[in-house]
Amino acid sequence: MAIWSTAFGAAVGFGGGMVVDLLQGHVGDVVLVPPDGLALGTISGLGGALGYILSLTAWGQWCVLSRAWLPLTGRLPWAVVTFLDDAYQRGVLRQAGAVYQFRHARLRSHLAQAHRRR
Repeated sequence: MAIWSTAFGAAVGFGGGMVVDLLQGHVGDVVLVPPDGLALGTISGLGGALGYILSLTAWGQWCVLSRAWLPLTGRLPWAVVTFLDDAYQRGVLRQAGAVYQFRHARLRSHLAQAHRRR
């Protein structure tokens, strides 16, 4: 992953310099010195790596959806583990390994009906 973002950054940095050289007479006097190209390439590489991680990996999608989008829309509490532990302590949930299950059949059916109505 780090190699691809580094290669992408280097390609943008060097490619930006070549594009500026090619367009020099058409767009006026544009100067791109190597440190600016390196900065542009570094920022582009980091942005591309971050975009890849957040959109194309399971961890990134979990982060964006479960840790940000669902709490922002009110579909999930911000502190999920605290919520589950509190519900377990109150006897609403039971824990079977890493899985939490609702203890009461009436609560399960009520939540299922509420979900179907949406």
